[in-house]
Amino acid sequence: MISICRKSKYILLLIIFFKIQIGWSQEEVLSLNQCQKEVQEFFPLMKGKELLSKSSDLNTENLKLAYLPKIYANGNLSYQSDVTGISFPGMNTPKAPKDRYSLNVDVEQLIFDGGKTHDRVEVEKKSSEVEIKNLEIQMYQLRERVNMAYFGILLVRKSKLVILDKQNTIVKRLQQLKSAVENGMVLPANLKIMESELLLIEQQVLELNAREESSFNVLSQLMGRSLSVNTKLEKTEYDQLSVNGLESKDRPEYKWYLSRQSLLDAQKELLKKDRYPVVSAFGQMGYGNPGYNQLKDEFDTYYMLGAKISWNIFDWKSNRRKQKVIGIQKDLLGTQELSFTQNQRINLGKESSEIRKFEILLEKDDAIIELQEDISRSSASQLDNGVITSSDYLEDLNKEIQAKLNKEYHTIQLQQSLAEFKRIKGI
Repeated sequence: MISICRKSKYILLLIIFFKIQIGWSQEEVLSLNQCQKEVQEFFPLMKGKELLSKSSDLNTENLKLAYLPKIYANGNLSYQSDVTGISFPGMNTPKAPKDRYSLNVDVEQLIFDGGKTHDRVEVEKKSSEVEIKNLEIQMYQLRERVNMAYFGILLVRKSKLVILDKQNTIVKRLQQLKSAVENGMVLPANLKIMESELLLIEQQVLELNAREESSFNVLSQLMGRSLSVNTKLEKTEYDQLSVNGLESKDRPEYKWYLSRQSLLDAQKELLKKDRYPVVSAFGQMGYGNPGYNQLKDEFDTYYMLGAKISWNIFDWKSNRRKQKVIGIQKDLLGTQELSFTQNQRINLGKESSEIRKFEILLEKDDAIIELQEDISRSSASQLDNGVITSSDYLEDLNKEIQAKLNKEYHTIQLQQSLAEFKRIKGI
């Protein structure tokens, strides 16, 4: 019974060990959407949104302080050469002292400002929103770099598969050629040509490996984490239904235009409020010599309460001209949005043409590959019989390989064009 329990423990430990090993050995699989999402979440520029929000909150709190009373403390010590006094013959009349001392506390409280403080707060909030939308535009532009790196890796990997298949074909053909050379059916120089082609393939594979590593480095930097060159990438499958139509207002640039328009409207409203009067209450309490009674030469306490109004009645139409400037800025903003929309349509039309082009090319690729494979097989038979040279055979084989590469290129480029169409459209 004890031995059975021990065996059960060992089996359980082995199962746990193999599960851990399997978990460690599983390679990470990434999709294009996951890469885009991680870049948008972890790229350093994203932290700018939080910093801008904090900065705006602080500025807003400072602006709202206008509703609270302002308290000032000030003191004064002076001596003057002459003072005002009243003199009557034969009478000792009071006279203001030449040395003066005062320590005051002044208080001001806003009563009415025509809503200027409220509008200043709105302008600050909308200014912060414009800056945040501008950051979102910069973040959105990273999607193009992610697309290029992602599809670049897919293209490299497909190219390597086709080239390695070519390598295997040449290696097999090389073995057959050695037998043909030994039998005197083929010249030895043909072996050198095939061996040279194998070295060329090795160079091509090394170059493709370098391109793959470079693209992974780009993705790693954008995503903020290290990616292995062995990371698997999912093949994207977009269809035409997801990219129909050239009209779209989903790009972050359009949100920036709206926020900018809203900011200009808020600035115009603030300018209108600048023409309103400002009413405030004030008070002063102090201790000094003299007090408010200038003819009393002794230290005394004093205070004063009151209200005041400030109103720029005539500003030589300065405010009106400032409002016109904002109107011009709004018109300019409108032309910029129209220009962006036109460029967006041009780019969407271009990608749409690319999509149609690759679809047409893919329809012909299979037929071309089939014909080139037949030609290569015929050339291989002629090479074995000494009818043609290795150079002639490699020329036909390279055409077959190029046809296969073209199909892989067209397949991936079609998906990349579909992804770019969605990016330009803002989907």
